[in-house]
Amino acid sequence: MLRKKYWILGILLLFPVSSLWSQDKLLLTLEGSVDLAFQNNPSYQIALKEVQKARASVTEAYSTIMPQLNTSAAYQHSWEIQESTIPNFIKIMFPPNFPGLEDMPDFVRISFGLENTITLGASVTQPLFLGGAGIAGIKMAGAGARAAERNLEKTRQDLMYNTVSAFYGCLVAKELVKVQEEALQQSQENMEMVRKKFEAGAASKFDLMRAEVNVANTKPDAISARNQYKIALTRLKMVLALPMETEIQVDGELLYEDDDFTTKTIPDYQQMALRSRPELQALEEQKAISRHGISLARSNFMPKLFFTTDYSYLGMTNERKLVGVDYSRGFSSAVSLQLPLFTGLKNNKQYHKAKLDHRMMLDTQKQVTDGIIAEVEAVYNTFLEATEKYEAASENADLAQETFRLATMMYEEGTNTQLDVFTAQLGLTSARLNYLSSIYEYQLARYALRKVTGNLKEII
Repeated sequence: MLRKKYWILGILLLFPVSSLWSQDKLLLTLEGSVDLAFQNNPSYQIALKEVQKARASVTEAYSTIMPQLNTSAAYQHSWEIQESTIPNFIKIMFPPNFPGLEDMPDFVRISFGLENTITLGASVTQPLFLGGAGIAGIKMAGAGARAAERNLEKTRQDLMYNTVSAFYGCLVAKELVKVQEEALQQSQENMEMVRKKFEAGAASKFDLMRAEVNVANTKPDAISARNQYKIALTRLKMVLALPMETEIQVDGELLYEDDDFTTKTIPDYQQMALRSRPELQALEEQKAISRHGISLARSNFMPKLFFTTDYSYLGMTNERKLVGVDYSRGFSSAVSLQLPLFTGLKNNKQYHKAKLDHRMMLDTQKQVTDGIIAEVEAVYNTFLEATEKYEAASENADLAQETFRLATMMYEEGTNTQLDVFTAQLGLTSARLNYLSSIYEYQLARYALRKVTGNLKEII
């Protein structure tokens, strides 16, 4: 039974390990651990950068309705200038009997342009009407930024909970080492007491052998406890993104604390979760994005109106130079209208996909909402279970301590057997393990109840 209980606690402390950077030895409190997690944890840092990216996308979205100013410069050199054949207009200007007229060709070849052409210009383009695409894009970007902020809050609360879990895991593993070492010490003291009674002829060889076997059986549990403590420290270093070679110690206590937050009913917690859970708030923004996506797809059917102004200089010369050229100036403005008539059904399918995306988001929202309602109820029941287990374990630990004291004293006086001492010692160790497990579960349940309702804002 002891091994089974210890194995369950050991599983709680197991966590995958990764390689990290080096740091000096640290003495960690719970508050300090949370601060380190926010500074170093890669998942949280990625979520922070996602918020920055989403905010940059808002500015990018505004650029679609802002004027676009472009400048250009071009230099062209013609190695050979093409010639064009045109009618000889001079010949037809003379009368038919004009002397030498018959010697004139009917067509002549002439070249247009010079060897070097230089163009300098600037243009401004202002969208006047985009069929609603510009506004829809801005609203989508804004909703995306708010969704990223909500996801950041979810990552923050998840990281705080994981840090608390890892920190308390270290505390409970540290106490487990004490329990198993005390159990080993009790076994050794009992063995010495039996040895003295055996030497005095008051105990049998069988009692001495059983005492020695009990010591041997207790040693592996103490060894495993020390190893589990190392595993718990490794898990904490992983959550805090500390290097594996860093030596850390935890400073804190596992205590039972009354909590006013835990006095509400399940419907109260469920309503609180529906108002405050970052996942639901992010889904609301995602739903807005899908709704604006329909408007964006609809804009593909609408006309687009643009205003363009172009101001340019054109210079031509047979010399390779940029200054001293006779430039001609051009200045023009235009309003252009684009009206999509047929795009191979692409716009129709994009609009249909956008509507499906919105319906899928509604289904996702309902699925997540139902899951959160059920999760709140499960976590609250887990908290009640942890509370009841602590009350029972606390009373049992005191009773087991007194039972072991009486069993040891009665064996010294010869009024009970060695088996009674072993049974009492086993009960005491089991009671202590149950007590530590109940406090650990109670503390995590308190944090889980806040997390599941979206209210894990600080250390409690």
